[in-house]
Amino acid sequence: MKIRKAILKDAPKLNHFLTLLIRDEKQYNNDINENFVVTNMYENYIDDPTKILLVAEENKTITGYLYGFIQDSDATSNHKIAQLDALYVLENYRHQGIAKELIHNFKNWVLNNNISKIEVNVCSQNYQAKNLYIKEDFITTKETMTLEIK
Repeated sequence: MKIRKAILKDAPKLNHFLTLLIRDEKQYNNDINENFVVTNMYENYIDDPTKILLVAEENKTITGYLYGFIQDSDATSNHKIAQLDALYVLENYRHQGIAKELIHNFKNWVLNNNISKIEVNVCSQNYQAKNLYIKEDFITTKETMTLEIK
């Protein structure tokens, strides 16, 4: 397995992976439109120094990816924060350490950008993802609560 920065020709595949991630998350959040198809998104992020797209490759096949970015600072925060926005590994390649390697490489990118905090949002019922992040030393610092008005 090889982890590398994405290049422009990877973008359509990564857009497809984000579509798959959205569809996968539908099982944890009924508000997600599983019919949404991502197109022409990641093409715009490849050369942005405040964003990172990492791909995992096995025999020249992309098996997973991670997208993260440096959050814009505002007056309410003392420090810049990196957001781990999307992480997806094809089902046949899961439980092989790919997600951990992607996170490790993202951590290095964050440190190289002089940032000391990463945030990630996880669906509360997605125990597999939550366990992955806990194993990678993430802790819960805030929660989102929802009220459905009927």
